[in-house]
Amino acid sequence: MPKPGQSATVTIRPATPTDAADLARVQVDSYRSAYAGILPDAYLAQFSYEEQAQDWRDLLAAETGDLLLVAVDPNGEVMGYALGRRLIDERYDCELAALHVRHDARGQGIGRASIAAVADHFRRQGCRSLVVWTLAANRPARSLYEGLGGQLNGQRQIELSEATFFEEVAYGWPQLESLAGMQRFDE
Repeated sequence: MPKPGQSATVTIRPATPTDAADLARVQVDSYRSAYAGILPDAYLAQFSYEEQAQDWRDLLAAETGDLLLVAVDPNGEVMGYALGRRLIDERYDCELAALHVRHDARGQGIGRASIAAVADHFRRQGCRSLVVWTLAANRPARSLYEGLGGQLNGQRQIELSEATFFEEVAYGWPQLESLAGMQRFDE
């Protein structure tokens, strides 16, 4: 039986500044594949590996209290990441702010295990609940959250570029225990 955050496939660990370039590759490539046909091509084209790597270095150097986890394969290659943070909210006290898995690694349970690791971390910090926002048109992400028992409980319009609005929906888990420790790599 693997330890929490581990399997024969990946280990989930805190990100370090040396992961910045790999995080940028996962992020940019994931944006371009997951959001193709949803977001404008011009919007997706504006992301560069170099700029995103610097953003990750800046985030990791700042003392924000955010949790950034990476899923790495046995060779140390970053396969995905999850970003979580605490919230001051009446209904949810933590948020899954970002989750991205390399396109060639999807369907292996890496996203599920990453969410579980974020939930477990925040549960140990005294948090009770979790929320995630995703684009309403992002059916694969929505299916993942629904499959994990997320409750659809909100929507909002976001502006991504000049006068271009998109709908986001929220999924919530009022009890973190339903996610924490759910390290599944078999799906």
